[in-house]
Amino acid sequence: MKQSILILSMMIALAAQAEYVHITTPNTSMVIDANVGQPAKFVYYGDKLTGNDLSTMSNAGAPWRDAYPTFGLTSGQETAMSVTHADGNITLMPAVTGVETATEADGATVTTIKMTDTYYPFDVNLKYRTYPDEDVIEAWSEVTNREKGIVTLTEFASAYMPLRYGPVWMSQFYGTWANEARLEEAPLPHGMKVIKNKDGARNAHTSRGEVMFSLDGAPQENTGRTIGAALCYTGNYELRVDTDDSNYHHFFAGISPDNSAYHLAKGETFVTPPVAFSYSNEGKGGISRNFHRWGRNHRLAHGTELRDILLNSWEGVYLDIKEPEMAQMMADIASMGG
Repeated sequence: MKQSILILSMMIALAAQAEYVHITTPNTSMVIDANVGQPAKFVYYGDKLTGNDLSTMSNAGAPWRDAYPTFGLTSGQETAMSVTHADGNITLMPAVTGVETATEADGATVTTIKMTDTYYPFDVNLKYRTYPDEDVIEAWSEVTNREKGIVTLTEFASAYMPLRYGPVWMSQFYGTWANEARLEEAPLPHGMKVIKNKDGARNAHTSRGEVMFSLDGAPQENTGRTIGAALCYTGNYELRVDTDDSNYHHFFAGISPDNSAYHLAKGETFVTPPVAFSYSNEGKGGISRNFHRWGRNHRLAHGTELRDILLNSWEGVYLDIKEPEMAQMMADIASMGG
C-alpha cells in the first residue's frame, strides 16, 4: 500500500512538470518524459492514449526510471550504457537538451530525444521510428564523442523498457542442431534472466534475439496484453531482464558487451541496431501479425511479392551429396515449377 501511494504521488508530481513525448502508431502509444535538463524518463507503453489520458499508465512503464539508464553516480541498478571518458572517468549522466522529429522517404517518422552529459561534451540521442500503418516502434541509440580524446564504450544496449511487476510471463525460443526453435514460456521471477549469443555467425541457432512478454499471466494466442521485442541485428547479442527490489521487470537488448569494447574517436558517432517493439491486447497472435506485416513491408526485400520455389537439398541428402541424386532432385523440383 505504501509503495502504491508513493508511486501515485510520484506520477502526480511528474505529470505537473513533464514534457511528454507521445510516440504513436495506429493502435499503440509510447510516452517518454523529456523534461529539458533532466534525464529522459520512460512513462508508458500500451494501448493508444488520447489527450492527457493517464488512467491506463499501469500497462507498462516506470515514470521514475530513466528511459536509457547509464552508469553514473548511482550504479546499483542495471544499465544500458557505460563508458570510460578520455580522462579515465566512468561517470555518464545525460540530460535532455531537446526533441526533434523528421519524416523519412517511406513515410516513417523518427523522433529523436537529444541528450548531452551534464559535464562532458558527449551526446546520447534516443531514436524512435514509427510507420503510418504499422503497430511497431523501432528504438535505438546514437552516441557522439565531442571530447578531446577517445571514449571507450563498454556497454551499449540499443534500448531499455521497464515492465510493471505482476504475473508477467516471457516467451522465447531456444534449441540446438536438429532441435531448433523450441518454445519456452515461464513467469519472470526475481533476479536476472539473460538470453545471449556469442558464436559470431549463427545468432538464431541456439537462441533467438526476440521475446514476448505476456502481462496478464500465462501466454494466450489471441487474448491478453502482450509486448514483443525483436533485436534487428545479425551479430552477437544480449537480452537481459532484471527483476529487482522495485518489483519491476527491466528489459535491455543490444549488442553483446562481452569482449566488445568500442573505442569512439573524437567526432565519431556510434549507432546501435534497433529493437522493434510491438504491443497488442490480442495475445501472442496479435504480436506475430504485427511483426509479420512490418517485416514484409519494411524489412524484407520484395517482402510483399510471391517468391520462386526454392530447392533445399539438406533434408533430402544431408551430407551424402552425390551428382546423380542431386540431378534427380533438381529435375523433380523443376517439374513442379521450381
